[in-house]
Amino acid sequence: MPSTIENYAIDFNKDNYIDLKNTNDSYASAANYLNKMGWDSNSYCFLKINLKDDVPQKYLNISARKIKNKKKIKYFKKYIKNFDKFNSINENLRVAIVTPDKDIVENANPLSPAYIVFDNYEIILKWNRSLRFALAVCTLKDKIKNEL
Repeated sequence: MPSTIENYAIDFNKDNYIDLKNTNDSYASAANYLNKMGWDSNSYCFLKINLKDDVPQKYLNISARKIKNKKKIKYFKKYIKNFDKFNSINENLRVAIVTPDKDIVENANPLSPAYIVFDNYEIILKWNRSLRFALAVCTLKDKIKNEL
């Protein structure tokens, strides 16, 4: 969108032209956009979890339209089998549980794969409302060193 380019695009290579086909300008512009939206580079985006069978359906988000039923991590602790892996995380952070849309994720069941998602995840959803897109970007976040 023109207003997004006007408000967030960066001439990273300093050639006095914002060229979003140039990876330097486009990556810097995307990073600037996320930063202005509230991205926290020191926070998580999502963590894969294993849910217990007794998790209430109302806490399972299968749509990116609106993440609902956010709670503090410590509330969801009782529904997560592998919670001990996350002991270093502040239990007061507000998160939501995202599970697959069975029409999209092949061989999915209602509880797997499952993720707890943080504020950074929702910032990605402001950019693009696709659960798959958000999971892909968040996965890349953990794989690519911040170079900008």
